[in-house]
Amino acid sequence: MGHDLLASAPTEADRADALRFLLRQLAYREEQFIEFPKTAKPEFFLPESPTRKIFADCPDTIYRQVSVDPDSVYEITGTRGASPYISFTSYRAAVEDRVIANLHDGELEIAEDGTFTLTVGGPEQKRNWLGLGTDAAFVVIREYCHDRESGVKATFEIDRLQPEASHRPELSADSMAFALALTTFGLSFSNDATIALSETLQARPNVMNEAAAALVSEMAGTPHNHYQLCYVKLEPSQALRLELTPPACRYWSVHLNNWWLESPEFRDGQSVCINDSQALAETGGTVIMLVGPDDPSSGNWLDTKGRTEMILLARYLLPESELPPITTEVISI
Repeated sequence: MGHDLLASAPTEADRADALRFLLRQLAYREEQFIEFPKTAKPEFFLPESPTRKIFADCPDTIYRQVSVDPDSVYEITGTRGASPYISFTSYRAAVEDRVIANLHDGELEIAEDGTFTLTVGGPEQKRNWLGLGTDAAFVVIREYCHDRESGVKATFEIDRLQPEASHRPELSADSMAFALALTTFGLSFSNDATIALSETLQARPNVMNEAAAALVSEMAGTPHNHYQLCYVKLEPSQALRLELTPPACRYWSVHLNNWWLESPEFRDGQSVCINDSQALAETGGTVIMLVGPDDPSSGNWLDTKGRTEMILLARYLLPESELPPITTEVISI
């Protein structure tokens, strides 16, 4: 798999990222299939984080995942916090048609003190219920933040109501062999899907592309999100100029990704993502951004950290009107 990834990478920087990407995905699958099995007491873990990324993760989003058994019933309790959007999505282990059910905070009954209780699985309920169907494998909670560091975050706890959780099973040769088989499948799927999308975008550089609904499902995207993507390819002393007029929505952002659809390092305040609470808008709401390695010293700038090839992603959560096109132009700087 490492050799396959190295062969796909278009630049030396992407080749270095390739092996880290494989290690990150290996760590994720190990946790998913070994450390947090669906038969054990349910626990949230981080499928994506500032140091583990997949399928165009958003730097503003906190991702939590829990393995589930579709024949069980769970209860999630927590506090809403102040983030602009929270969603709960159940997925099946498949390569297409992955989403089973989806619920966002606007569809959730929340008490006046900000607390809530959500039932997951079991017979359908009229309020605060997320279905698991007959083949759910995991549930993902996404919390989109305007200020990941300082904003008031939501909290989540989960318990299994039926049947009562037993002790975590001991690892055996058979369970390890099964976990390795699942890990191999998971790695192959994420590698192949990532390369296929990146190569598709690369064939049409510096132009925004609408993401098809099938693609969003395949990559376990947020069902309430609308995505636009662009492969950025620049020469030295060039930048990509974007012009967009975002509609009213819960949240929108534009951020960078490498060939492996990983957001760049952002833990030290790098300018790799601009959201609706940060963007400087022109009169009339139009936002102009520059994407490139050279700081324009003013306005909205996404820093490619010296790279001349990257992938750009714009996302809009629950837009209230049709998305206008994003115009792009390569300019000299």
